Amino acid sequence: MVNLFNVRFGKQNSDVKTLQEALIAAHFSLPKGATGTFDDQTRSAYAAWQGSLGFHGKDADGNPGCGSLTKLGHKAGFAVDCRNPGAITAGSVRFTKNHGIAQNIDTARDFAKQACKLTGAPSTWVTGVGNDANMLTLILRESSYNPNAVNKTDSNATGTHQSDGAPLNCSRGYAQVIATTFADNHQAGTSDQIYDPVANISAAINYIWNRYGDISHVQQANPHLKPHGY
Repeated sequence: MVNLFNVRFGKQNSDVKTLQEALIAAHFSLPKGATGTFDDQTRSAYAAWQGSLGFHGKDADGNPGCGSLTKLGHKAGFAVDCRNPGAITAGSVRFTKNHGIAQNIDTARDFAKQACKLTGAPSTWVTGVGNDANMLTLILRESSYNPNAVNKTDSNATGTHQSDGAPLNCSRGYAQVIATTFADNHQAGTSDQIYDPVANISAAINYIWNRYGDISHVQQANPHLKPHGY
């Protein structure tokens, strides 16, 4: 069984190795072999696999989707689970704010490092990837390092008021995620509190993987580009 959430750019695990072995068996080039690390060679080979299925453009970017991974599994003989093992129901998300957390980059960095360790994201997601995109830039732009930040004025600010006094669908926390995004991308082993720093950043990391493939494609995380919602 290969879980879709385990085969993301930068991750290192046995599911990635299974995917790589399947690509090699299907005659797609991985010069370094099945290393177990989802790197550039893996993304290039997977993009070629997507292209062979008739996908093109963003649908053939080398980032596995449920459909293309399931087809590779059928070809190679492994089952695919496309569900996030850490997902929770939107109704179980809690809205209690933090107390005593300093609002500065060093504190945010420590939490971001913990989130990367839990999600399996590379440490460069904190220090900066090839184009310098990083979670700290995203957090600064989204919340000014305030773990209790809540946006009550944008288009998401709808729904019934919660225990924090804000509408249900407001963007909240360090990375300004909404409740449904937090629930769908919740990291197993983290709190169900949307303001919890590690849980909030972890959900944002999983969301970035699912939507963008990796953080290098997120404008809001790139200090060389103007801010832009993600």
